[in-house]
Amino acid sequence: MRLIDIDRLKIIDNHIHYIKEYEGSVVLMDKMAKIIRNDIKFSLEYKPMGDPEVKVSFVEPPDFNADHLIPKIKEKIFKLDREGTLSNLHKK
Repeated sequence: MRLIDIDRLKIIDNHIHYIKEYEGSVVLMDKMAKIIRNDIKFSLEYKPMGDPEVKVSFVEPPDFNADHLIPKIKEKIFKLDREGTLSNLHKK
C-alpha cells in the first residue's frame, strides 16, 4: 500500500487556539495499482517549542492493516503544514 496524496481538506472548528483539527481523504494505491480512498480526521497541536504533534485517525476502519501507513500520513500532513497548505484553508 502506497500513499499518493491527502486531499478534500476541511477545517473542523474548535475553541482551542493551539490545536487545529481537519478532515480529509487519503488516496492510496495497492500493489495491483488499484486506487483506494479513505476518509481521515487529523489534528496538529502546536507547542511552544519544537514541531507540532500530529494525530491521525480513520473515520471508518479500513479493510486493510493501516499501521504501517500512519507514519507516512503524519509525515505528509507535517509537510502540508510546513508548505502552508493547511494555513491557507483558514484564510478562505
